[in-house]
Amino acid sequence: MQILLTSIAGAGAVFLFALWYLRSKNQQEVRIRSLAEPQRMVVEQQDPFTQRVAFPVVDSLVGILMAIMPTSLVTRARKWLVVAGDSMSLPQFFTLVLVAATAVPGAYFVFLWILTNGSPSAAALFVVPVLFVISLFAPFFLLRRVAKNRQKAIWRSMPNAIDLLTTCVEAGLSLDFGLQRVADRYHGPLADEIHRMLREIALGKTRREALQAMADRVDLPDLTTFLNSIIQAETLGTSVGQVLRVQAGQMRLKRRQRAEQMARRAPAKMVFPLVFFVLPSLFIVVIGPIAINALDLVGNR
Repeated sequence: MQILLTSIAGAGAVFLFALWYLRSKNQQEVRIRSLAEPQRMVVEQQDPFTQRVAFPVVDSLVGILMAIMPTSLVTRARKWLVVAGDSMSLPQFFTLVLVAATAVPGAYFVFLWILTNGSPSAAALFVVPVLFVISLFAPFFLLRRVAKNRQKAIWRSMPNAIDLLTTCVEAGLSLDFGLQRVADRYHGPLADEIHRMLREIALGKTRREALQAMADRVDLPDLTTFLNSIIQAETLGTSVGQVLRVQAGQMRLKRRQRAEQMARRAPAKMVFPLVFFVLPSLFIVVIGPIAINALDLVGNR
């Protein structure tokens, strides 16, 4: 019985992980097929098993999970995926959530069943739903952390990038060539977003639409303000170089102010390590010998 449960749980976890991996690998093929044959209703016999059975099952399970989840959480997940760089689609992310929510509690239950010889206690079984809840929401916290880290990386590289863009525009380059030079010079999320924005312009979008789309994707207030200033400068016909010079100075000022703000927060953040780690050790070193000598004197009397 134990071997059977172990085999079923292990096979289920491996099956779900394999489906998620295949789904992420075959996403481009599925999109091309859906564009080429949007009205396809008959399943061809030569299609692989994953296309005929596995993917529809996973799609239905993911659809049920997305329907159960709060709408606000699904909307936030879609927003965080865009901010994180569109590394995966929303169904792929919820497939990962489904895999995590089933594999972790299942592995714990199988391990507990084997460890207790088929008779786990109620307290140990209570951990299973706790692990299910944690595994269900852990991908959301990780996705939010990835999105925040990407925003932070973009914000850190903005002052130097704006300075280079200002120099290029004032030297006589157009705004597009200046942005291209910035994207080639720097590496990271900001350069990736600039490359994507330039590709959208090359594919037919206006510069205003591409800049606004970039601001919506990154969702960073400082970057949104900078891009809106460029849009307004082009709309009103003012000098883009002068606007860039002003924005570069403001960006430097904001970075210095945030550094000073973080420095002012440092003493408050140092309180807990001092209280829980440094002061107990200091008390042991200082008061310990005195207490030992006092105990010796009391014992000798």
